[in-house]
Order: sequence, then C-alpha cells, then structure tokens
Amino acid sequence: MNRKLNAFTIMEVTIAMMVSAILILIVYTAFSVVSNAYHHFIVQNEQAATVVQLDRLLKRDFRRAELIVKNGEGLLLTGDKDSVRYLLDSNYIVRISGITDTFKVKTESSTMLFEQEPVGLAESGSPVTRVDELQLKLHYPNDNMHFIYYKPYSSANLFNQDDHAGN
Repeated sequence: MNRKLNAFTIMEVTIAMMVSAILILIVYTAFSVVSNAYHHFIVQNEQAATVVQLDRLLKRDFRRAELIVKNGEGLLLTGDKDSVRYLLDSNYIVRISGITDTFKVKTESSTMLFEQEPVGLAESGSPVTRVDELQLKLHYPNDNMHFIYYKPYSSANLFNQDDHAGN
C-alpha cells in the first residue's frame, strides 16, 4: 500500500525559492534605479520650468514697463496700466502683481544698472534709483546661469519721469 506520490523534493523546492528570491532582488534593484532616475528627471524639469517662467515674466515686464526703479530689496516696474514688484533674495525671487508668484531659484548675484553705472549715487552725488539693466546670476544644479534684462527708455519717457530734466 505504499504508493509513491508525485511531488517535489525539499531540495528542489529550496532551489526554486532561491532562484525566485534572486529574480525578485534583481527586479527590485532595477525598479529602484529607474524610480530614482525618474525622480531626478522630474526635479530637474521643475527647476528648468521655474527658470524659464521667471525669464519669460521678467522679459515681458521689462518690455511693458515705462519706468523701472530700485525699491529696497528689489525692483518696481511701473507701466501705464499696472505695476509689478520683484523682491530679489538669495534663495528665491518673488513677483507681486495682483497675485504673488514665488520662484525658488538661488541667486548668486543681482546687479542693477542705469546707463552702465551701478544704481546708487551718480557722479553728481544725487541718488539714482532708475534702472535700465538687470543682471542676474542664478545657481542652477552644477552650473551658473547669467541673465541680462535691458529696458531701452525713450527720451520722452526719460523727460516725463525726471522732475529736474530740462532745467
């Protein structure tokens, strides 16, 4: 009455479990590598999108502004219909125009110029707050990016904005 049953031996089951464990480990490692690469790609893409959006808005605001002045820690861009304020910090740039946009970019340096001279005191000793050029040096992962924004003022605009012009 001893009939032989068709079954696997302990050794065969053990080997099958070891092979499946090795396959699971390989698949898990591959998934982890792909997941980390995807996460890194998403972070880089978001950072690039932030820089592109900031660049687009600064170009548009410089183009539309009639007057740009240094205002404390940033810029005030005044147009015929509205005004836009930029606060420049080393860890972020804030744009205020009806709504507030915060751009999480690290700023290495920001230089404001008027007629190729740093905004501050003119040669005559009078304070100059008008800006016609903004130079930004942003820290991007593994690189520094330089941006220059220039506002060409018309002579009529300069005379209208300067209280002492023509005297």
